[in-house]
Amino acid sequence: MRKTIVTLIAVCATLLWVGAVHASNAGGLPACQASLNLSNQHLATCQSELTTAQLCGNDVIDPGEQCDQSNLNGKTCADVGFKYGTLKCGANCQFDTSGCTSTRFVDNGDGTITDNQIGLMWEKKTGTIGTANLSDVHDVNNTYTWTTGFTSFLATLNNGASTDGGATTPITGCFANYCDWRLPSIVELQGIVDSSATGCGSGSGSACIDPIFGSTQSGIYWSATTFAGNPVSAWDVDFSNGTVDGDNKAGGGYVRAVRSGL
Repeated sequence: MRKTIVTLIAVCATLLWVGAVHASNAGGLPACQASLNLSNQHLATCQSELTTAQLCGNDVIDPGEQCDQSNLNGKTCADVGFKYGTLKCGANCQFDTSGCTSTRFVDNGDGTITDNQIGLMWEKKTGTIGTANLSDVHDVNNTYTWTTGFTSFLATLNNGASTDGGATTPITGCFANYCDWRLPSIVELQGIVDSSATGCGSGSGSACIDPIFGSTQSGIYWSATTFAGNPVSAWDVDFSNGTVDGDNKAGGGYVRAVRSGL
């Protein structure tokens, strides 16, 4: 911002100087007056641009601006032709759409799926992604009680280590290099149900979920949410038809990990 203002001032000064030189070299009052008029026009333009440059960065939407710092004028990616993502304010107080997308789910190629609608990263079930000791927890056939979903499944995904225990030392060994995997809330889990998926609710064994998630059982998946008023049960989603229910935590169910950061 400061560099832009300094540049504009320099341009204005140059234009006035050039106008004066032109007038003195051309000779005569008419030529001088014409050159002065032109210089004044350039000066007015410079002053306008300088005023605009000074306003950009004051967190207020001024004329000619789409946004200003954190002030997006209430706009989102949906207002500029996209469906998902995060709209930002870029250079010269114009929208930066680099964080916007029209695709909800993206396969990251490392055993994870990004959900651009709600800003989550999901575990993809493949049975092979991850280090050797993690391959079994991605097996779609594994079932867990609600408790072992935490103590066995998540404990394996988040089993990272630090070389020296320092607060800033990277932790390695966790799934896809992230050590904050968890079970989804019932709202998050229900949010990835896709009733339009081929075979959903038909009894064919096809799960009600976007196929980008990889192999998914047509059965119940545990959420991290305890059933209200009944602490021995937890909410789950049946991906054979997309219904939500509560089941005893000691029963068997499938699990899919999620994390909040992207």
